[in-house]
Parts: sequence; C-alpha cells; structure tokens
Amino acid sequence: MFSFFRPLCNVRFSRFLSLSRYNQINAISLACSTGVEGCRELASGWFKEWMNNPAVNNINANLKSTVYCNAIAAGGDEEWDFVWKMYKNATIASEADKLMHALSCTKEPWLLNRYLQYCLDPEKIRKQDVSFTFIYIAQNPIGQPLAWDFIRSNWDYIFNEYGRGTISFGSIIYGLTERFSSEFDYKQLKLFKEEVGARLDSAAAIIEHVLETTKANMNWVALNKKPLSDWLISQTSKIL
Repeated sequence: MFSFFRPLCNVRFSRFLSLSRYNQINAISLACSTGVEGCRELASGWFKEWMNNPAVNNINANLKSTVYCNAIAAGGDEEWDFVWKMYKNATIASEADKLMHALSCTKEPWLLNRYLQYCLDPEKIRKQDVSFTFIYIAQNPIGQPLAWDFIRSNWDYIFNEYGRGTISFGSIIYGLTERFSSEFDYKQLKLFKEEVGARLDSAAAIIEHVLETTKANMNWVALNKKPLSDWLISQTSKIL
C-alpha cells in the first residue's frame, strides 16, 4: 500500500521544492527591484565572482536577469564593459538577450548614450536586435528621455537604414512613449509627427494611437494624482 503512495509523495515533495525555489527567486527579484537594503550588494557580489572568473558563471539561471541588471545599475563602466564583452561572445540566444537587457540598466547617461550609438552600427548590434535595445533602454527611467531624443534626432537615418521590415518602428514608438502622461509629452509627440510627416510610413497610425493613449493617461493623472497622493501620505503617517 505504501509503495503506491511513495511515488506520489516524491512528486509532491519535488513540486514543493520547486515552488519554494521559485518563491525565493521571486523574493530576491522583488527585493532588488524595490531597493531593499542589501539586495543590490548581494547581486553585485555574485556578479563580481563571475567577473573574477569569466569562464565560470555560478549565478542561478533564474536569477541571471535580476543579478545582471542590478549589478550594472550599481556599477560603472568596468561592469558595463564586462557585460558587453560577454554579450558579444554569447552563443546562446536566451543568455545574449539577458545580457543585452542588462546593458540598459546602467544609471550612467553617458553609457546609455554609448549604447544608443551602438544601435546604429550593425557590427556591434544586429539590425534585428535594434528594436529590443531601444525598448530596453526606454524602460530605464534615465534612458527613456535619452532614447526618445535619440530616435527623433536620427529618425531619417534609422528609417532609411533599418526600414522595410528590418525593425518594428511601431514597437519602438510604443516602447519609448509608454510612460507619456503629461502635456509636455503630448506636445512632443505632435511635434514629432509634424517633423517626420510622410516618413512615418506604417507608424503613422501608431502615432495617432499613442497620442490618444497619452491623452487618456493625462486625464487619469489629473483625476487620480491628488487622491492617490493623499492616501499614500495618510498610510505613511500611520506607519510613522
């Protein structure tokens, strides 16, 4: 009788361990993303071990994205250059994508501007990866305005060199404007549409949609900013 239940118990125990490991990974990822004291130092420590011995990467596969990003955010050009080298030498697509995203996590504007410039050099970043790189940089609050200005300044070159299906202009525009929610943002979008005109190609309809979304975001902020701010202040005062 017990022999019947033993395999079932083993499966359940295995699932329990997997769930426990999954929760630990989520906890570390959440702690680092919310700035919990010590988490970034932990990630940087693991990352430093890898830097000291590039041939051996002992970082948990499920934590690599978190560790890479936080180590780059906490570091400088030494860490960035190391990840760039690892990215260029990566032979596994999933690992290359993690490294490509990590490069966008830096808090140094000059490194983000360097990364943006790399997007215009197919020897450094493949044309099919340019869309993702722009979007990753735009997900960084420091990188978003840099990426938006860069795209507008280099639109003609990017359109001519990367158009005709090589990259997704729609995805780039969506990614760069995802946080737009102010009158200033709205005016910049309208100006961009006027500046590039017919050169928007298939992205013209997307600009219209983004303008509508930005207007909706502006209305939401106008309606909810004060009530939400008041609620947060009241909750903070209770804790203190």
